[in-house]
Amino acid sequence: MLPALLVTAALAASESQKHYHQGKLARYDIGSPSLLLSASDEARLRSGRAVQQALDSDDGASRRLIMVQDIKAPCAVVLGRIVDFENYPRMVSGVNSLATYATDTKDGVTITKSFYEISAVHLKLQYYMTHYFDPKERCMTFHLDYSRRSDLDDSVGYWYVEPTGRTTSRVFYSCECKLRGWVPPPVYSLLTKEALTKATAWVERESVRAYRESGTNFLADARRQLVSGMREQLENIKLPEPPPFAKRLLDERLPAVLRRSAPAGEEAASPSASRLGQSRLGF
Repeated sequence: MLPALLVTAALAASESQKHYHQGKLARYDIGSPSLLLSASDEARLRSGRAVQQALDSDDGASRRLIMVQDIKAPCAVVLGRIVDFENYPRMVSGVNSLATYATDTKDGVTITKSFYEISAVHLKLQYYMTHYFDPKERCMTFHLDYSRRSDLDDSVGYWYVEPTGRTTSRVFYSCECKLRGWVPPPVYSLLTKEALTKATAWVERESVRAYRESGTNFLADARRQLVSGMREQLENIKLPEPPPFAKRLLDERLPAVLRRSAPAGEEAASPSASRLGQSRLGF
C-alpha cells in the first residue's frame, strides 16, 4: 500500500488546472434509495445500531455499500448538519479545513462547491467537491469538481434523510472513493467501511446535540413522544366485557353512587358499564 500512498502524496491539488478526467465513478442520482430492510435490520435500527447493506450499481457490474442509521432528531435538524459545510472541521473527524468557493441554485437544487483539506491514513489530502442539495427530496449528492485538480482520483457520494416521526429520522449514506495509483482491494474495502461508519456516527452525534441545544422544544417533543407511546399501548389493550349480572348491577346502582359523590349543584354523568372500561383508559 505504501507505494500507492506515496504516489498520491506526491500529487498536488490545483485550482488553476483541470482534473485528469471528467469522472470515472458513476454518480448518484437525487432521490430515495432502492433498499429493502429485513425484520432483523429493523430490530437492529430500533436498538440504536447502524445497518450496512450492499447496493448494485446501475451498470450491474459493481456494488456499493450504504449505511442506514436511525437518529433521534427531526429530519430538518439532520439535513441541517449534513449541509453545514462551514462547520465540518468542527463536526467531522479528519476534516482539517473547508472553504466554500461557489454557491448557486438551479431548479430548487442548491449547488455548493467546497475545497477540503483532510487527514487520512497518515496523509494530508486536498480536493474540490461539488454538492447538490435538493430540500424537497431531502437528498444531497456530491462528486469532485472536475474543473479543478484534486489529490483524489475520483469521489462520489449520497445522503438521504427520511422522517420516521415528528422527532425521529432515518439517514442513508453511501460513498465511493478512488485513490491515485494502485491500492489493494482489501485496503479499499476497509477504508470505505470506516468512512461509512464515521459518517453516520458524526451526523447522529451532531444532530442529537443540535436538537437538544434547541431548548424547550426538545423536552416538549420528548414528553409528547412518551405520552403518545403510552396512549398507543393503552389503546391496544382490550378489556373483557363485564358479565351480564355485573353490568345490570352497575347500571342500576352506579348513577345513585355518582349523584351522592357529586359536588353540590352539579349533576354527575352516568356512564354505562359498557363505557366504563373506556373511561379508565382515557388521558
